[in-house]
Amino acid sequence: MDRERKSRRSSQKKIIAANRKAHNTLLTSIVLLLIVVFFVANIISKDKTFSDNENRPLAARPKIGVESVKSGTFARDFDSYYADQFVGRDAWMKAKYNLDYLMGKREFSNIYIGKKGYLLQAPATPNEEAVKNTISAMNAFAGKYPDAKMYALIVPDAASIMPEMLPAKAPVRNQVKDIADIEGKLLGSFRVIDAADSLNSAYKNANDATKEKGLYYRTDHHWTSLGALAVFQDATSTLGLSMEGVTYTPHTVSESFRGTLASRSGNLSHEDTIVVYEPTGTDIIYNVYYPDSQLRSRSMFMVDQLKEKDQYTVFFGGNHPVVEIETTSQSGRNLLIFKDSYANSFIQFLTPFYEHIILVDPRYYYDDVSSVMKTYGITDVMYLYSADTFVVDTSLADTLNAAVNGGVEGSEGGTVSTPTDASPGDAGE
Repeated sequence: MDRERKSRRSSQKKIIAANRKAHNTLLTSIVLLLIVVFFVANIISKDKTFSDNENRPLAARPKIGVESVKSGTFARDFDSYYADQFVGRDAWMKAKYNLDYLMGKREFSNIYIGKKGYLLQAPATPNEEAVKNTISAMNAFAGKYPDAKMYALIVPDAASIMPEMLPAKAPVRNQVKDIADIEGKLLGSFRVIDAADSLNSAYKNANDATKEKGLYYRTDHHWTSLGALAVFQDATSTLGLSMEGVTYTPHTVSESFRGTLASRSGNLSHEDTIVVYEPTGTDIIYNVYYPDSQLRSRSMFMVDQLKEKDQYTVFFGGNHPVVEIETTSQSGRNLLIFKDSYANSFIQFLTPFYEHIILVDPRYYYDDVSSVMKTYGITDVMYLYSADTFVVDTSLADTLNAAVNGGVEGSEGGTVSTPTDASPGDAGE
């Protein structure tokens, strides 16, 4: 009996071993087949130049050379290329996001998956040296043009205004304090527009319907037109603007916007509404000129951009080195705005009040801004930035210092020229 039992056990072990071997062989074959299939698919598939989901250019196939192989740059570039061009990449990324979310993860690429569909970017940590240089340059520029009114408008991000939308215990720095520290170091001639106070007040006092519309987009790092309007309305006295008879009519232009935070985090579960505002009660009209493309337009809204992935570029088509707006206003006031993309949705409220509005984005601007000051007889200068850009930016200081140290205040001006190869875009703002 024992002998038979041992014989059966031995036979069972042999069968189990054979089945395990067959299973391993089959599994290995499947894995190898998948590797071959994906390898061949990656070879024959056409490379993509742009990722709509991530809203960024994709790496191109690197050129092989003796020097690039020796230095290791070819291997690094090929890794980036293969990661970007891998077949089914978007589907794999979505699957990974869903799995991580189910496992309880709520932070992806410094973006928090918040409540009520909000995606909230972690506030940027200030580059202290860059901030110091920028403030010094702003003060020096104000000193060079003492007759021009100087305004500072630095906008906090959504996480600073709506902290209750963050996941529990999400670690975020106090960006409102960062802004206050910056404003406290500006010369006394600066008129500070307290965006944080206006947004906090608008959010806390808003009814549910207004909160649902949002001061910030759920899927993008920008404020909405409603958020920009709340700050503008509070700033009119500081700016010295008379609102008598002027009102703003909202127009919804999209209900299918997914912004940069959705692209970067992989969370595509919500869409945003984009609203633009038309000033009424005024007969002021305006024209917009883009020197980098030689384009002229009767509107700052480019509706064709609503067909693109980044629908926020409906405002001016995105960022440009310089944009010139001429209006029929007879106010005698001309405004220069140093800006990032947060300014793009703020400008719609300013056109009734200035004869010229010149937008300069120092990240793409390489001319002497002194010529702008003289050519347009600039009476007002505004610095309008998101705090996330301002605390790490180095280009504003470069532009201002060039004007202070090398600019010729009395130089002859004309239409401001800008480099034609400066590409518009969000540039990771």
